[in-house]
Amino acid sequence: MADLSVSYSDIQKNVALMLGWNRTPSETPGTWSQNQIDDFKLVMKSGLRKFYGAYDWSFMKPRYTLATSAPYSTGTVTISSGTVLGSGTDFPDDSTDYWMIVNGTRYEVSSRTGDTGLTLTDSGVNIGTASSYSMSRYKYTLPADFGGFIGPLTYAPNQSDYYRPVEMVDDYTIRSLYMTNVLDNATEVVKAAVVPQAFTATLGQRWELHTWPSSTSAMHLTGNYRVVPNNLDASNKYPLGGPQHANTILYAVLSEAETRLWDNTTAAYHSRYLECLASSVRYDKMQGAPETLGTVRFPGDSGLSVEGSLAQETALYSGHESSILN
Repeated sequence: MADLSVSYSDIQKNVALMLGWNRTPSETPGTWSQNQIDDFKLVMKSGLRKFYGAYDWSFMKPRYTLATSAPYSTGTVTISSGTVLGSGTDFPDDSTDYWMIVNGTRYEVSSRTGDTGLTLTDSGVNIGTASSYSMSRYKYTLPADFGGFIGPLTYAPNQSDYYRPVEMVDDYTIRSLYMTNVLDNATEVVKAAVVPQAFTATLGQRWELHTWPSSTSAMHLTGNYRVVPNNLDASNKYPLGGPQHANTILYAVLSEAETRLWDNTTAAYHSRYLECLASSVRYDKMQGAPETLGTVRFPGDSGLSVEGSLAQETALYSGHESSILN
């Protein structure tokens, strides 16, 4: 980047400068010892957590748009003991996110064995005659850094017949709606639930969105979610926040190095971190402040429109001095 963002390498070099280490860091023992490499990673993680957890940052609430999938119904199928054999099919790669509907009954797909093969959870299903079918998607994997939705999901303009947001409910509610096996008549997603996927130690916790009813067309659902920040390394070089918060992030890490690795009782880097943090918080508040404050009225006044940012704490008007923010 050509801007003033702080990078992983910048943080390494600043920690080295503070502690008197070699200023050419290495990812494997060389110019830095293994202990120095391990110590740096510890203080960097701690510093990043200190910064990210210090305030409810606006940049950690990005907008996210999920594209729903249209149903799939190409070809025909026969089913023997829950094993589906397709003819003229190319089943979706993510077939386990779909329901299969045959002869008016909905079945859960447990695995995809190929373009023409699926396995159902119910091994007792048998349909010997080649039959038409439909597969409708109800499950979507959310981003790896997903930490929870903030508010509802909304449709793109002119995609909703009901002109209302998707209602966020719990997993039990979605399962209860599907439990009756009555086919859905709604033409769009009405309810949704965030459900944890089975935990995998190599990936960490991941989440998925279950919808009701399942998708009847390709549509777009948009909302904001809270980010779970990633760690930094030589490949993932830049922290969240951008150049506006570069010094705050840097001093968050340096203050952790000061506390843990440096024989220094002045806490100078921690004091500098707190100064930078206050500036970062002010900047973040101004990012979301409206340009006008609307109309302020006092008894006997006809009303006055007060222009300015919410970052302004006072305003003078009509001979009155009043605090705009409590």
